[in-house]
Amino acid sequence: MVRDDILELPAIQIDQQWYDVSLQTWHDGTKFAGRLWFDGPGTERGGMPGRRLFSGSNRDELIDRVQEIPIDEMRGQFRHAMTDRRRYMPLRGVIDELLHNVRIYNQVAVDIRTGAKESEPGEAELVEVQKRMVELVEGMRSVAGVEELSDA
Repeated sequence: MVRDDILELPAIQIDQQWYDVSLQTWHDGTKFAGRLWFDGPGTERGGMPGRRLFSGSNRDELIDRVQEIPIDEMRGQFRHAMTDRRRYMPLRGVIDELLHNVRIYNQVAVDIRTGAKESEPGEAELVEVQKRMVELVEGMRSVAGVEELSDA
């Protein structure tokens, strides 16, 4: 099962500038979900997440739903993200990774309980994901209050 995937979508032009668009997808244990990411001028290093979450009962349905978004609505998604963007992107990056790991943790636990994954390797994976989450939480202090990533 795909736990996390990034699908490149066609670039869009907004105000005479081009922006790469991608869809980050994941399975949360009950449905497939995704969020648009925009990368281009003014979006900070690593791109900028859209605000809206999309969902589907399977990955193909999610992708179809996003690919059917009219270009004007896609531009609206971008503009909304730009006007409502977060100032503290380094912390947001840590939070996004933490949430990603929470989703993985939950999915592995569901897989163990339903028998889709054997208990012993599943438990080892849970321990590794938990270690990573602890590392992320312990590292938050170094990025809290930082408005942009340094080039160092």
